[in-house]
Amino acid sequence: MVRKNRKVVSSRRNLRKPVGQKYIDGNEAVGFLSKSLFLPEEKSTSATPFYLKENEKSNLSVCLENEVNLRSKNEFSADSVQKEPVHIEKPWGYYVIIDQGPHYKVKKIVVNPGNRLSLQMHFHRNEYWLVTRGKAFVTIGDQNFFLFPNQSTYIPQQTFHRMENRGNETLEIIEVQNGNCISEEDIIRIEDDFNRSEII
Repeated sequence: MVRKNRKVVSSRRNLRKPVGQKYIDGNEAVGFLSKSLFLPEEKSTSATPFYLKENEKSNLSVCLENEVNLRSKNEFSADSVQKEPVHIEKPWGYYVIIDQGPHYKVKKIVVNPGNRLSLQMHFHRNEYWLVTRGKAFVTIGDQNFFLFPNQSTYIPQQTFHRMENRGNETLEIIEVQNGNCISEEDIIRIEDDFNRSEII
C-alpha cells in the first residue's frame, strides 16, 4: 500500500522556543543551571558528621540559655524579627546580621583578601552559603571546592566547614542558618588562624 505524501505538522512537543537567535532545550537548561547557578548536590554534602557527645550537652545548655535571654530582651520572638542590621567586626573581615527569628538567622559575611574563617562545626544548626561577590574556597567535611558568584552550597550540622578568600577581591557571602538553636555560642573550632578558643 502506497501512502500519499502528507505535510508534516509539528506537534507542540517538537517545537523549541527561540531565545534570541539560539534554541535551548530541556537538557541544555538543566546543564546551564547546574553549572552556572548551583553546584551538583553531591558537592554540597559532606563526609560522616563529627560528634562530640561530652561537649554537645554543655553546648546545647549554653545555646538554649542564650536563646531564652534573647527572647526576654525582645531581641527576637516568634511574632517579631530584627528590624535593623547588626554589624560585627571580625579579624578576617566582618558580618552583618540582616534578619533573625527563633529558628533562623540571615547574615552577610565579608571576608578580606587572603583571610579565612576558622575550621568549625555547629551541633544544632545547618547553614546555606550563597556567594554574591568574589570567589570562595570552601571546605565541607573532606571536600574542597570553589564557589563563584550566584553559586551556593549546603552545610549539614555537625560537619566541619570553612570558607576562605584566596583572591584579590573582597568575598561576600549570604549565609542562612536554620535549626533548633541559633546561637553564636554553638561553635567548635578545630583550627583557627587567630588563636581563638573553640567556643566563642
